[in-house]
Amino acid sequence: MSKSPLCLRAVNDGGVLAYRGIRYAALDGGARFAAAVPASGQLDTARLADVPVFPQLPSRLASAMGTGAENPQTEDAFYLNVWAPDGAEQLPVLIFIHGGAWMTGGGSNEWYDGARLSAQGLVVVTVNYRIGAVAHLAPVGAEHRPLQDLLLALQWVRENIRGLGGDPDRVTVAGQSAGGWYGHLLSLLPEAKGLLRRVAHLSMGTRSPWEPGHAARVRAAAASHLAPSTLAAAPTPELLRAGSRGLAENAGTRPLGYAASGYLPTAAPNIPEHFLDPDWAAARCHAEAVYLRYTADETGMFFFNSEPELGAGEAEADAFLASLPEADRPPLQLAGLSPYEQLVSASSWVQFQRFPTELAEAYSAKGIAASLHVFSHRSALPGLLSGHCLDLPFQFGNREAWADAPMLHGLDDDEFEELAGELISELSEFAAGSSNQAIPTADGRA
Repeated sequence: MSKSPLCLRAVNDGGVLAYRGIRYAALDGGARFAAAVPASGQLDTARLADVPVFPQLPSRLASAMGTGAENPQTEDAFYLNVWAPDGAEQLPVLIFIHGGAWMTGGGSNEWYDGARLSAQGLVVVTVNYRIGAVAHLAPVGAEHRPLQDLLLALQWVRENIRGLGGDPDRVTVAGQSAGGWYGHLLSLLPEAKGLLRRVAHLSMGTRSPWEPGHAARVRAAAASHLAPSTLAAAPTPELLRAGSRGLAENAGTRPLGYAASGYLPTAAPNIPEHFLDPDWAAARCHAEAVYLRYTADETGMFFFNSEPELGAGEAEADAFLASLPEADRPPLQLAGLSPYEQLVSASSWVQFQRFPTELAEAYSAKGIAASLHVFSHRSALPGLLSGHCLDLPFQFGNREAWADAPMLHGLDDDEFEELAGELISELSEFAAGSSNQAIPTADGRA
């Protein structure tokens, strides 16, 4: 085990130094829902799976993605992890912001081990930020805490990454799903200007924040299940369970073809009102280049085991398509698809694909280098198709960390390595500034 100029401990893994469990922040005064403040330190651990993540309940996507190695959980999980080639100097930096529907996941999950990406000549950083109940049951009207967390992490990178071999002036933020939602916000916020140079949005979340009234109702419902304790004081496991009940009691009926979410960020002073308007965003984006990617069948991940969608017939599919406003009609040819595939295709466009497509167009029109990519490999898991998150194992090349993922069953190692090599090269070249070209796809889109 070696030490960096910052006195951080590293493990040499085949020529890549791994710095695990670096503290970048802590709760101000230790209080739940408080703003985080800068802090320092490092855990003494040789395994990424030993680095805590923020409290969460099991993911609803585990039936496809598996669970991987489970990390410990704590409300003080303000940790990031860094991978750098041994002897690195002034290399481009890639900061990965994990997804998980604002409810699950962590930058310390072994799924996101950055060694293979780093070996391409990058310094790779993964980060934990607040999720679920400890993030989204905060008092309504407060600044959005997870966004503050991520700004602190970016500031840590700005101030310290040179000592680990990275160039603080060549930082790319890559976010997936909810992480892409945050990456998009960071590329617009004036306070993040200078903390990143490029952004990559992978299956980015496109949800509008909760209105304060809805957030207040969820909070009140959760609090009612904790009395006489409070949201601020209840033990963490009880808070998680109460939050889950509060969500369920305010969820309403899920329409056919709609991939519902649990928690969402609440409209807050530090979330611009119009950030999901492509033209507004293009006028304010401070990144020099933007890489966007989605999977060909995003909502297949949410519907492959959902009886309403699997059992839908032509009449239901036709009714769903007819209900869409003209602007939401998918530009793809749906003829010849099964009713289920039509639902997946149309809902994927509405919920995941339309916004990045329009964003790429708006950015390009504004003179910002933008490219749009489609991941189209299909899982052998019936109904999953090329669903949300299917690209993640390939992006990090960590098949062993996904050993229990049903969505990868039946895929031979050679095909996995071929796809992993393509995605790893693509993202690393973008982060290095050497490529921003879209890859043509079978349906003619880029």
